[in-house]
Formats: sequence, structure tokens, C-alpha cells
Amino acid sequence: IEDLYAEWDAPETIEAVRQALQSHPDVEVEVIEAVPDRAIDRLLLKDLDIVFNLAEGFEGSAREAQFPALLEMLGIPYTGSGPLALAIALDKARTKEILSYHGIPVARFITSGRAIESIRAQLPGSDFPFIVKPISEGSSKGIRNSSFVTSLDAMNHEIERIAQEYHQPALIEEFLPGREF
Repeated sequence: IEDLYAEWDAPETIEAVRQALQSHPDVEVEVIEAVPDRAIDRLLLKDLDIVFNLAEGFEGSAREAQFPALLEMLGIPYTGSGPLALAIALDKARTKEILSYHGIPVARFITSGRAIESIRAQLPGSDFPFIVKPISEGSSKGIRNSSFVTSLDAMNHEIERIAQEYHQPALIEEFLPGREF
């Protein structure tokens, strides 16, 4: 996958954070890569005051929650969101459902892991164009120019591409014109 490492911070960013933290008196900084076969041993051997968490995780729909969950299990304080927030936020459909439940308007959507016969049957009152993207990726992973679809054939092609490349369902949502924040 061409965007496999899109969510990961560049080494230059990690070094800049390390230098900024290290610039404070009495602060010792050690970079610990969040790789299972190395991180766990290092975390167990260190007496850490706090972890400045930049970890993304490797596998699964809750991958961003794995390192914070490990830190919580080991009783090590850390910066950033907790495992539950990270796991929910990475699942775009669950996030949209929660926001909608609380009265926050979101684009109407469906999810699918295979071709659909009629978008109108799935989302009555909706019409093209739609945006089709992976359900559990961040940092615009999986979003291409072809993600903006104007026909059922193009939509089904994108659903298939996402299933093949990312091994997850697609989120199909109404296109909302304007700036994105």
C-alpha cells in the first residue's frame, strides 16, 4: 500500500519533539519505538515519569489505542487521548453514529464491504456525488481522486479497491461541498 506509513510521524518530527522536551532542565528523554518486541521490554525496565505518546500502532482497527492501553496496564502516565477515545475515533462509522446521537450534524452515510446495487435503496433521498473511503484509516489514507464518485459503477470500484487494499469496509458518505475542518 503506497500510504502505509502516512500516519506515522517523520523521524525529523520525533527528533524535534525530543529536542524540545530535552531542552528543559532536569528532563531526560528516551525515544522508545512502539514496536511490540522492543517497547514492552524497555517499558518494563524503565522507571518512567511520563510518556509523550506519538505511537500509531500496526495492526487492527483499534491500533492507535494499543500503546496507550499498554501504558495504562503498566501504570505509566502518558499524554494524549486514552484507548477508548482512540479506538472509537479510528472507526469513522462509530464516530459518526455517536456524534449524530448527540445532535451533531454529520453527512449521511452507509458502510459496505462489497458492491451495492442501489445507493438510493441504502440512503433514500441521497444522490451523487459521494465520497468513498476506508472506514478505519486516518491521515487521509485510502482517499484518492477516485474516492469522489459520481456513478454507481465508480462507487462499486472504490468499495472493491478499499476491500482489497485495506481489508476493511468502505464508508460511503454524502459529498458536502465547501472547506473541510
